[in-house]
Amino acid sequence: MFSNHAGINITNTKMQVVEINYRDNVFFLEKVDQIFHSEHFSPELPTEKIILLLQNSFDKLNKRQSIFSVNVSFSLPNNFFKIFEIPFDESLVKKDLLEHFRWELSVLYPHCNSESFLLQHIEINKSELIKEKRAIVIAVDKHHVFAINQFCEKNNLQLRFIDNVHLASNAFLYLEKPLIDNEISLSIYIDQKYSSVSAMDGVHPFYFKILNPSSNNIFIELTETIKKMEDFNLSLNDFKRVLLYGQDIAEEFEHKLKNFFGLPLKKVNPFERLKAKEEIQNNPFYKIKYNSFTAAAGIAIRII
Repeated sequence: MFSNHAGINITNTKMQVVEINYRDNVFFLEKVDQIFHSEHFSPELPTEKIILLLQNSFDKLNKRQSIFSVNVSFSLPNNFFKIFEIPFDESLVKKDLLEHFRWELSVLYPHCNSESFLLQHIEINKSELIKEKRAIVIAVDKHHVFAINQFCEKNNLQLRFIDNVHLASNAFLYLEKPLIDNEISLSIYIDQKYSSVSAMDGVHPFYFKILNPSSNNIFIELTETIKKMEDFNLSLNDFKRVLLYGQDIAEEFEHKLKNFFGLPLKKVNPFERLKAKEEIQNNPFYKIKYNSFTAAAGIAIRII
């Protein structure tokens, strides 16, 4: 059962909020807004600083229009996560599987204490393209989760989910699930620095990569992604479309991406399936900046 739910996307520079209600079998958009942080939001900030920064941004947003939902979920930028793909033995029980993932995390990121991370994984053998048991592992520092939970308690909010910005944006695929079950597609999340690319079989991701933030040319990174698809016996011709999410995507860049892939490219509008009041329809975030809110809206419609 879906109840009022606010999705809050935290970028390195701003807080974005999308509030959704569900009634009469329809999703209603109640609020879409954003505010710039008073300072840069980064993984290095201590807990107290994170809570203060979130509180300052939240207070500014609430001055314009209060959030009515008690239930809230957050999406965080790619640089707040360690994400990797590994094979695993399906005979492992849940506890042993978690330890296996922790061990891999300690090997891949030796400077990190693997015990200080919360881990989630996506089994990618759900796609027929994957012949062995493999998983995409997503790790987030407990310190960041604790800070967000403390912020929620301070504001009498119930924390439901915390997710990666790109994976939260992919939630819209579930609304189209019957239509895309046999489709192979790419999705790209463009951020100020930490962009990412994902390949999916229907709604199931089988490849995920955070692009090199030091690269001066995103198309070199995307070329490597296309090359990687050969591991799955895929070429670009096997992909049905490219889905585009992200922050402040220029029209010129959108055209360059379309020409680069030579595939139908959809700049996702997260509000097109939501009913909205006239005052929201006139909101520039709704009319013009809609693509920047895919993560906030995606985590807001998440119900499982």
